[in-house]
Amino acid sequence: MNHRGFTLLEMLVVLSIVLLVVSFLPFLLDVRWLHEKQLNQFHPLEWQVFLEQMKSEIRESKQLQTTETILYAYKPTGEKVSFEKYGSLIRRRVNGQGNEVVLQSISDVRYELAQNGVWIEVITTKGKRYEAFVSTFFPVQVKP
Repeated sequence: MNHRGFTLLEMLVVLSIVLLVVSFLPFLLDVRWLHEKQLNQFHPLEWQVFLEQMKSEIRESKQLQTTETILYAYKPTGEKVSFEKYGSLIRRRVNGQGNEVVLQSISDVRYELAQNGVWIEVITTKGKRYEAFVSTFFPVQVKP
């Protein structure tokens, strides 16, 4: 009994006080400014993901058609996949249904069909231009 130390009760009281203080820590720190900068901004990694998805869709299609701002890819299964500008987004639709956002924060998009692929040009809301050519492995029929 002559040994000095903390009792279990004292340790529980200290632990509860520490947990109470830590639980109020998020209210004391305002971290919203971290998220506001990331919203509605074009990110180059999104461009890379968009290109990979376009490669997959174009290479799986048997026929392509474009109206400059909309690209249609006709699949052998009968599906019609479109990539179209919708506000400041590019959305993917299948058979005219759905609304899958594939790229955001853009001001303009343009598709141009070539004999062995598609030229894609995107201009971001900040005015930066991104271009890419997605080639096909096999000849694809171009629909007028």
